[in-house]
Amino acid sequence: MRAWAIVVLSFAAACSHYSTSASGRGGTSSVAVPLFDNKSLESGLQQALTDSLIQGFVTNGAVRVLDEDRARLVLRGEIIDVREEPFTYDGGSEQFQISIFLGISCYDTEDKKTIWEEKRMRGFGVFDATQDRQEARTLGLNDAIRMLVDDVVDRTQVGGW
Repeated sequence: MRAWAIVVLSFAAACSHYSTSASGRGGTSSVAVPLFDNKSLESGLQQALTDSLIQGFVTNGAVRVLDEDRARLVLRGEIIDVREEPFTYDGGSEQFQISIFLGISCYDTEDKKTIWEEKRMRGFGVFDATQDRQEARTLGLNDAIRMLVDDVVDRTQVGGW
């Protein structure tokens, strides 16, 4: 199983408790999440992030996820960068922080205007350098994706419409 499949599956399980009812339109609004672009060197990340965003909206339940030609809101975005930096030191790096940076906007197709936009939204996770590196790094990326999904879902629901 690809590492990104593990990220998406573990995200879906981890966010199953997350819910809010702040939709502003009584749950009647809808959102489309087309595949994000990826300008980073992290192969496959755009699919994992897009799938996790869709799952985040489905799990939350405040807005419906529809195809782009039927949805009121459309999220467009690109992964700008993925950065990995030492997080804790004790004679050497023990933990690393991995960050995902997005450029993202939410467009209202009915009002024909951008509701919100972030040029450099950041989600991050920390992983232990003493564990299996690829597995630990995947867990860190999972945390970064989860943070981004929570921020995007919240922002879309209270984005001023």
